Order: sequence, then structure tokens, then C-alpha cells
Amino acid sequence: MTFLSGRNLGKSYFTSKGLWHKEEIRAVYDVSLDLDLENARGAGSRSGNTGLVGESGSGKSTLARLISRLEKPTTGSLRFKDEAIGDLPEKMLLPFRRQVQVIFQDAAASLNPRHTVEKILSEPLRNFFPGMKRKERLERITEIMGQVGLSPDHFERFPHEFSGGQKRRLAIARAVIINPDLLICDEVTSGLDVSLQGQLLNLFLELGDRFGVHYLLVSHDLPAVRYLCRRVLVMYAGRIVEDFPAAEMAASIHPYTRALLESEPSLDGSFSPRFLPGEPPDPSAYPTGCPFHPRCSEKKAVCSEQAPIFKKVADNHGTACHLT
Repeated sequence: MTFLSGRNLGKSYFTSKGLWHKEEIRAVYDVSLDLDLENARGAGSRSGNTGLVGESGSGKSTLARLISRLEKPTTGSLRFKDEAIGDLPEKMLLPFRRQVQVIFQDAAASLNPRHTVEKILSEPLRNFFPGMKRKERLERITEIMGQVGLSPDHFERFPHEFSGGQKRRLAIARAVIINPDLLICDEVTSGLDVSLQGQLLNLFLELGDRFGVHYLLVSHDLPAVRYLCRRVLVMYAGRIVEDFPAAEMAASIHPYTRALLESEPSLDGSFSPRFLPGEPPDPSAYPTGCPFHPRCSEKKAVCSEQAPIFKKVADNHGTACHLT
């Protein structure tokens, strides 16, 4: 039984273009994926972790919001442990919310500025464990604050009294305090210096070992994805264009994935970046055929005429490219 799966997921937004006309913006288009956590248990701290990478505007955050059911998909189906949840009303999603939590990119905006640390961390316990007594809640809050590197002496502080890194840790504490199975992390390392990024990634591994939590890391930071994740999904123009093991990034096939890898800085100072020509396509007017073909140096005639079908090229490797 797959923990969380989506089939042909799509998300469109509509904007007004005059009195009678609306323009469709396709943020996510025909995405299918499986997050199988059960088979990953006991196989190492990174085994169930998946990275979702791509340029800004590729649809990563929208897909994360669909998977977490913060938004309903326009098309396709979403299943949680074989139960369809794509159209369930919010009040029936409590078991799902208990096991799937989200850490947002803007930690400061996700924390109520009028609530103290104690109230922020008590809220999920009240929601999911209404029978828990206050003493038990305080013990749990004290425990989790120590585990994420915050002092229990900060109970009465407000979010604005913390640094950016501490706010991220507070958001992490709020997410893991109910022992979820999956954490969806949307650009959690962005805007932090390298040392803080390393501390957060190590914290994720520690929490994974301690609580058995797994991660979907939405990021454009390839080194972070390589460090934390076992599997990588690459998005372009709202679609998954490649799926492969993180340890085999060098064996990527899709020209877009290779371009992302070639833009990654090297540690020996020999960095010679490759810049893709052009811009990502307009989501209201995708080109015919492969959406990447206007920027691809390896395109063939068929690339501008026919959209490639996602297919397996190895046991753990799939891609949507006419070059395969």
C-alpha cells in the first residue's frame, strides 16, 4: 500500500482577460507520482526522502500544495493509503493532517505573531490530541524544543524575538511535535547562510532517525537534495521530466536536468556555469510538443511536434524526453 500517490494531477488558475474571456494558467499538468514510505522504513535515514527540484516557476510549490491538500487539484486523483482525498472536505482530512505536515519557506509568515512559543507548539497537540493534559503538553513541548536546538526558557517569547534560523527551527518543532510520517519542506534552506543550511539538514536527518519521519524537500539547491534525499524528481513547466536516484545524478538523461547540474558550483573553484538560453515558457501558452524544446540544444524535429511520454529507462530511472 503506497503511503501517498497522485495520478494525472493538474492545477489551473484562471485570470480575467476582458468581460467574457478567461485565461487558463496551468501551474501543474498531468503529474503522477508515488511516495512509498513503508518500503523505506528501516532502510536508512535518507531512504524515504524525495527531492523536488526545478527553476522558479516550474510548479514545485504548487505541486507541494496539492500533495499536502492545501489546495484541491483541478484534474487527477490524490490517494492517501488507498483512500481518495482529492475532494474530501477539510473536516474529514484530520487523519491525513496528522501524518502529513508542511514547513513553509517563509517561516516568519507561518507563525502567528500574537502567540507565544508555548501557544504555537500547544496548538497542534490540542488539535490532534485533545485528551492530552497541560502537564503532558508542556513536557512534550520542552522535549521537542531541546531536540530542534531551542531553549525551553523561550516559552514566553514571541516569533519576532527570534532570528531567521530560530524561526525555521520553531516551524520545524511545530511540524514534528505530533510525530508525522511525512514532512513537506518548501525551500526551507533558502535565505540562510551555508552553515545554517548544514545545521538544518543535519537536524532533519537526526529527526528522521529519532522519529522515523520522511521528507519531500522542495528546493532548487541541488547539494541539499543530494545530501538529504534518496530520490530526485525534476520539474519543468508544471511537469515531471525526470525521476532518478540522487546518488546517480551524473547519469541524468534529460537535457534540462543536465543543465541544472552544470549550473551547480564546484568545490575546487573550477566552476564554469552553463546558462540556459531563453526563459521558462508562459504557463498560459505552453509551446506545442515538448515544453523544453525552445531552449534545448539537442532538440529534434519531433520535439516541437509531439509531447514526450514519461517512460522508464531503468529500474529506478524514468524520463520524458524524445532523446531516449
